[in-house]
Amino acid sequence: MSTFDERERQRFQGQPIEGFRFVQGSNVWMITSADDEITLPIGVFEPESITRTPLDFSQEDTGEQMEFTVPATHPVAALFIGDIPSTPVWITAYRAHRGDESESVAIFTGKITRVRFRESEAILVGTSITAMLTRAVPTLQMQSPCNHILFSAECGVDPIASRDQVTIGTVDGVTVTSSDFALRADQWFRGGYLQGPTGEKRFIGDHIGNTVTLISPMPGLASLDVCYAYWGCDHLEATCLAKFDNALNFLGWPNLPNRNPFTGRIE
Repeated sequence: MSTFDERERQRFQGQPIEGFRFVQGSNVWMITSADDEITLPIGVFEPESITRTPLDFSQEDTGEQMEFTVPATHPVAALFIGDIPSTPVWITAYRAHRGDESESVAIFTGKITRVRFRESEAILVGTSITAMLTRAVPTLQMQSPCNHILFSAECGVDPIASRDQVTIGTVDGVTVTSSDFALRADQWFRGGYLQGPTGEKRFIGDHIGNTVTLISPMPGLASLDVCYAYWGCDHLEATCLAKFDNALNFLGWPNLPNRNPFTGRIE
């Protein structure tokens, strides 16, 4: 029996089939461009209308991007209506050959970074993991605010202990009200995020009284929904101590001098 590589190199004997696995958290969609169901080592792929662009390899052989066209009504496309979902969508494209589906190769692995809607179609743009690893990662800065991301392992703040359960009053785009927001001081939730009943999250850009302003609308959020509002942080030492009792993990330099001795005189 021919191996995958041998069949892939044959001019006429290869019968390629492909499967596409989309994952968002615990949700998994497995579809194929074949006419009927196929079973690959990773699982069963159901037939669906899907096409992809050719592999885009540079001289470095990185295969940076691939576009996948699906019906605009597909559940994966629906996640991107209005805004990019807070939980990333990962895509793996598999290739095998008819008659030997027991051997398949992942030809692309990456994340859906944006979506374009065109009439009845949605074009999902996937960026490969290799391409993402080439991006520059910012280093720590010697600055007054803390360098840590709130609720990260380095920060150490427990998100479960730093959230309030809230019942939504009204929703108007990015403006959300709840009497539970008013139980905290103004701007308490600024810099935190609101988690909806489905687990979708949106960052909170402003909080005054019973009203918070989200960075972008949360699809499906409605009155009487029970959500979690996670506290925000302005990354200042006083807030780290008073609000989170977490001064031990604070990574900032609040006592830096305001005047730079290298750019002016110190009198």
